[in-house]
Amino acid sequence: MTGPPHLESLALYLRAYRATAGVTYEEMSQYVDASPATLKRTAAGAKVPRWDRVAQFQDAIREINDVALYKVDEALPGPPDSHRVREALHTLWTYARREERGTLDVKKVAPETVGNPAELRYALWALYETAGAPPLRTIQARGSGELILPLSSLARIVSQEAIPADDQQLIALLNGVGRRETSPTWHGRWTKARARAISPREASRMLQHAPDADRDRDVLSFRRVSRARMNGEIRLGPTRTG
Repeated sequence: MTGPPHLESLALYLRAYRATAGVTYEEMSQYVDASPATLKRTAAGAKVPRWDRVAQFQDAIREINDVALYKVDEALPGPPDSHRVREALHTLWTYARREERGTLDVKKVAPETVGNPAELRYALWALYETAGAPPLRTIQARGSGELILPLSSLARIVSQEAIPADDQQLIALLNGVGRRETSPTWHGRWTKARARAISPREASRMLQHAPDADRDRDVLSFRRVSRARMNGEIRLGPTRTG
């Protein structure tokens, strides 16, 4: 019986990888902390395995065949190196996870389009989902640990209930979902969104530290709002922290 196509592609790749390496599950289990049954389930295609199990599957074969002299499929011409195999496996796993979660249609959001807290919450959620929704502890470990990004805060961010509390949390989240960058654009968008959700005094302080391109535009906008408020043209509602 044919299962979900992306899950099936992942399972077929894993089984082909093992078969072309010419190793058994029993042999593989001697090199990693997993039983033959666990390794076999990883490639069975019954459900999407955890990413660490998929990585473990490759690690076992790599340990047995230190110099890979086999060809897995036509997408990897010639003797594949472990880095290319890992990338291929991660791509297949990510699509299988998104298929499982029903998020294949979710697209990454360009940070330049983010202008308010709601848009930032959605953009960060989209990054999380397009990365295959890794376990929260995995994101935390890849980031900077629990002191900077507590699980409770992380859970609220990836469920669109909150935005990062500071730039350290933002960077930790980006690193945690595999987007290893400290993009000034992301920081600028976070600054702008955060400024719209806090008090005028705090917003003014934050905007002074924003990247130049965003700061010049947003400081001007903030001053216009401040003047309008002083003239009684607008009134600010209760402070929001979401």
